Amino acid sequence: MKALVAIAGLSAEQRAAEFSKPARTALVRAVKVTEISITGTRGFAKAEVTAGGLALAEIDGRTMESKLVPGLYFAGEILDLDGPIGGYNFQAAFSTGVLAGRNV
Repeated sequence: MKALVAIAGLSAEQRAAEFSKPARTALVRAVKVTEISITGTRGFAKAEVTAGGLALAEIDGRTMESKLVPGLYFAGEILDLDGPIGGYNFQAAFSTGVLAGRNV
């Protein structure tokens, strides 16, 4: 975060809640334009895998609302949703988040 604040030309001493609108705009721009080069991995020993979570049969897939508790919505990695590696978990999190958000 400090690097992005520096790229945006802001003070790392200032709290984010105190940023002016132009400062927030500069920070958003820095987040969008900053390129991060991937130089390797931390190896198989540090690889992460998650599985389990709320059963999909208990969730309405059109709205992400719980079938057991009306008005309760779920999204992302709390769901028992597995797939191949390669960013699919991010897509699942974004997609289920949009569905839940649109239906709350």
